[in-house]
Amino acid sequence: MSAELNKARKNLTNIPSLMKQDKLLAAVTALQEGLTTFLKGNLMQSEKKEFLEMIDRSLHALNSNQALRQVYPVLLKLEPGKEKELLQNVRELQSALQEEMTSEAKESLAEMEKRKTDTLEKARSLLKEGQQDKADASLRKLVREFTDDFDLKINIADILISAEAYEKALDYLKMAYRDNPRSVHIYNRLGMALRKLGRFEDSEKAYSQALKITPQDEYLHFNMGRLYMDMQQWNKALHSAYKALEINPDFEQARKMLHYSQKKI
Repeated sequence: MSAELNKARKNLTNIPSLMKQDKLLAAVTALQEGLTTFLKGNLMQSEKKEFLEMIDRSLHALNSNQALRQVYPVLLKLEPGKEKELLQNVRELQSALQEEMTSEAKESLAEMEKRKTDTLEKARSLLKEGQQDKADASLRKLVREFTDDFDLKINIADILISAEAYEKALDYLKMAYRDNPRSVHIYNRLGMALRKLGRFEDSEKAYSQALKITPQDEYLHFNMGRLYMDMQQWNKALHSAYKALEINPDFEQARKMLHYSQKKI
């Protein structure tokens, strides 16, 4: 029990400091834990007095905070014999704060997602207008803001590939590769961009790496086949089409690839 008491003392003592740092939920949680220890502990008279004084000081600090009063307008009171009622109020305040933080976090997340979407749409428009450098500058700024967002880099690469800005797409795919070197999506898109740039050997390496990770992906085999068609390696294109159709017999594009390659051979 002595360890719990020491922990409760420390928590209650830290409340004014937590309040100054605007760590409101941490301060309320510290009070809740201190009150719980006080109520369930078989304390000596001197210890009870000590805890009551600390709790009283903590309540004063909490009641003086306007942000807390807006979340939970009920004044927290320490009255003899009503400690359990106080604990219930503290728990309600704790729950209200948690809900407030969750709501704020959702709003913040929604704002961030909107900012990403707006910037991506603006970049698409700039690319359609042929303003590649302006689009790239806007996208790089976005990546700096959300540096750990792997999916964002992939989305940007897709936009640039669609706009036939393959060299710039490679830059973002390299960034994404550093985040997740085992991603099939990266290797697939690398293969696409490198094929469009005429870097066939590098494209083949990228697709091969993707197929090592996911060998049963018919679209990867099909994309490899398209590369071999560009390279006019018809036997390899035929083999890729066969592999795609083994996995998905209804893959009509792969069937067309197979027939075309057979004719070429």
